[in-house]
Formats: sequence, structure tokens, C-alpha cells
Amino acid sequence: MYEVLEGKNIRLRKARKEDYQSMLKHVWGDEAVYKWMLYQPTLTEEDAIERCRRSMEFQKDHYAYFVALKDTDEAVGLCAIKETAPGHYEESGICIGTAFQGKGYGKEIVALLLKLAFEELGAEDFRYGYFLDNDKSKKVAKSFGFRYDYTYELTRTWDGCVKTIESCIMTREEYESKFIIQNS
Repeated sequence: MYEVLEGKNIRLRKARKEDYQSMLKHVWGDEAVYKWMLYQPTLTEEDAIERCRRSMEFQKDHYAYFVALKDTDEAVGLCAIKETAPGHYEESGICIGTAFQGKGYGKEIVALLLKLAFEELGAEDFRYGYFLDNDKSKKVAKSFGFRYDYTYELTRTWDGCVKTIESCIMTREEYESKFIIQNS
């Protein structure tokens, strides 16, 4: 497993026990963040400790990371990708604490995940999905050149909220023409 992915301002790294406080403050307990996520909010310190423990266990054999600021190593978000079929990957959650949004970290996360999928894992394609009403995520998808593929509905288990998701795709050829050639 790729333990750490380094970006310019952030690093994607595996969870640590002490991350529970910053994740509770910035992500799991922040309504402005969890309204966009599928997970149930975590509102107490005790629950955050347990959630962090589960995250550490899950991350052992998944491409799942906490997003940490490079200068302080403070955990301010999370992200993950998964292989849905051989060579076919998709993001399976990206979020950043409200206080850290609008600083380009979302784009940096997506760039690191694309590089992992295409350059390290040999992906044929990569899917990126977002709630239809999440303009920030939609903007990130467009900035990378993801192509709209289809729309589907999903019901959040913790609150019964029905969300419409737009699924976008990028092929290996599209990634290489946009990112490998430009960076050569």
C-alpha cells in the first residue's frame, strides 16, 4: 500500500490515534462538511476515538487516507479510492474541513489520487462522483476535464436523505494527454 502521497501543500497519509481531535473538529463533527458526505456525523470525543480506530484499521488494506497539512501535519480531511473492477478505479469519498476549503486542497487531493490510480496502479479509467447540488465538487471535476457519464440516486442510510449523484469519468488516454504530456 502507498502509505503517504505528497503534494505541494498537503499530504495524504494513514490515520494516527492522535488525529481524532482534529478530525472531530474539522470534519466528522462539522455539519457544513458532513451534509455532503454519506457517513453519519461523529459528535463526541469518545465516538471520534472509536472512529479514528476504525479508520486506522480500514486504511491498512485500502487506498484511504487522512488529508494533512504539510506544514503542521494536522489532519483536516479524508479521501479514498477503490478498484471497482480490474483496472477501473473511483474516488470513494473526498472531504476537507470548512476552514480549509477554497485553498486548492481539493484539487491537490484529486491530482494525487489520479496520479496514484494511473501512474502507480495502472488504471484504465477513473470515476469521480459528486452530489448534484455540490457546486464545489462539480467545479473540481470540470477543472480536471472529467466527462459526465451518468446520474444516479443514492439514499443515505443514517438520515434517509436521497442524493442525486453525477458520475464522471477520465480514461488513461485522457489523463496522459492532459497531465503527462503537459508536465514533460
